[in-house]
Amino acid sequence: MSLKIVSNNSLVKEKFDCVEFVDGNYIDVLTTARDLIHKGCSLVSHPLPASIRMVFSSVRSIVIEDENCFDENSVLIIEESIDKYNLTMKNRNIDFKNVRDYELVDLMLVESALEEYKALNNLKK
Repeated sequence: MSLKIVSNNSLVKEKFDCVEFVDGNYIDVLTTARDLIHKGCSLVSHPLPASIRMVFSSVRSIVIEDENCFDENSVLIIEESIDKYNLTMKNRNIDFKNVRDYELVDLMLVESALEEYKALNNLKK
């Protein structure tokens, strides 16, 4: 099993080797993650952020694990997340003005998700 980070965040791309970089916006990251999940990956971090403000960002990173098996839960979560994102952004605009700030926050969220993942895996051993 190996971790991947699906991201369009240049700061994440610079810091980590396991990045599947997406040249696009938030929805492109979601659909790329969905495609990888349909091919046997599972979610490690949730595709939607806890803060509604972060949904307006053009930047997103999602941590996934390549398990090489079908994870029905991950499929349901990513599909519902795409639907929720599209519904939320239907009448809203992406905030391009604060991209640098969003990149920093997104990087911190990825770092936190990876730390939690490592801690949980250490507990299992």
